[in-house]
Amino acid sequence: MKLNNTTPVPNIFFDKHIASLSGSALRVYLKIIRNILGWRDEHGKIKKRDWISHSQFEKTGLSNRSVTNGIQELLNLRLIETSDYKGKILSNPQQRKQAKRVYYSLILDNFENFALYNEKTKENDTQIMRSTKEISLPKYNANERIPDHVRIEQIKQEQQQKQVQRDSWL
Repeated sequence: MKLNNTTPVPNIFFDKHIASLSGSALRVYLKIIRNILGWRDEHGKIKKRDWISHSQFEKTGLSNRSVTNGIQELLNLRLIETSDYKGKILSNPQQRKQAKRVYYSLILDNFENFALYNEKTKENDTQIMRSTKEISLPKYNANERIPDHVRIEQIKQEQQQKQVQRDSWL
């Protein structure tokens, strides 16, 4: 399945970080994700880093100070890394202010394994996973008793149906 005009957001962001981030850090992080994971190079590969000007961050509705605070919060949490065009790490606001261009990168465990389907080269390094679409399962009354052998048979049938669906994906 190919989703156009979408940007993948790493699950760890939702699972671990979203509740603890300030509003400005959240907006800055999503802008960085959009610029890095939402674009492909001429070979269909995702970027590892991108130059993002301060004015681009201000398009998120944040003030200059809020953008700087959000960036620093993300750096402190080790969710992003900033560097200059040569790759020298810029760890504080003064260094970033003095740099002509500041490049942002996401700190993801095993970035190389954060693979997406490459439409141009038809490479697929991603895992085959089941759809996240919720399906309606028969609802059971909490007080209703179903004999074990009947329930086991129901589970086997559901598993067979799921396997047939998985096989059709390949």
